[in-house]
Amino acid sequence: MAAEGAKLGEYAAKELMRAARQLGRQGEERHDGVHQGRKSIRRARAALALLAPSLHAATPIRRLDAGLRSLCRGLSSLRDADALRDALLQLAKDAVIGPIECERLCAQVSVLRAKRLSAALQRDPDFSRRRERLAQAIERLQRLPWDTVGPEALKAAHAVSVGRLQKALKRAAKSEDPEDWHVLRRRLRRLRQQESALGDCAPNLGLRSEDIGALAEQMSTTQDHALLLAHCRRSGVFLARDRATLRRLVEPLYRASLDEVLARLKR
Repeated sequence: MAAEGAKLGEYAAKELMRAARQLGRQGEERHDGVHQGRKSIRRARAALALLAPSLHAATPIRRLDAGLRSLCRGLSSLRDADALRDALLQLAKDAVIGPIECERLCAQVSVLRAKRLSAALQRDPDFSRRRERLAQAIERLQRLPWDTVGPEALKAAHAVSVGRLQKALKRAAKSEDPEDWHVLRRRLRRLRQQESALGDCAPNLGLRSEDIGALAEQMSTTQDHALLLAHCRRSGVFLARDRATLRRLVEPLYRASLDEVLARLKR
């Protein structure tokens, strides 16, 4: 039996258990619960991806992963409102906007945030269906043959993720398509999550990529600016005058952040 694979399976199961607990948080804590729950689901999916390449019969893994991806996407609109608020708070921290202005804009976002959460809870009271789906996913995940996955299989799976990141890096460096940049950010996040899991479950393998942390942080900043700009180009959250002001302030920040990412890609 491979201790590394078994530990990774335990890690993935614990992350899904944590996701279920987070979605069970009440009141105002639900917002952070959604955020933390999605993070845990993504970590479990990252661990699951380390198992898939070594198994010939991968259909159960694909189905399980598809179900977890669907859960994450179903919560994405709730997280979008929180991410928009976080981006505004960062603008205030960087002194791009003043604290009073930030508070006023965050109040507009809070209206959207509350509406989306209320609608989601009407469709799925207390997120009970989602938590039941997570319980079923945990059962399926624990039946997978984690203990057959040894060090060499994990190294090979890690190499697959590194290769996918390298392809995404090359594509994004030559592209202005937002989807290519979105793919790059997902690849970066997936590899960081996998290396974090391997650091806990198989530290002796020493699987750690260099310099992806700084790039991931810069990509996150770029994504925050892109999210703000997207909401400045359509009505629904901010007043018209606020959209014009934010767009004027954020566009140069977005361009500078994008240039920094491009410079890192060319190093």
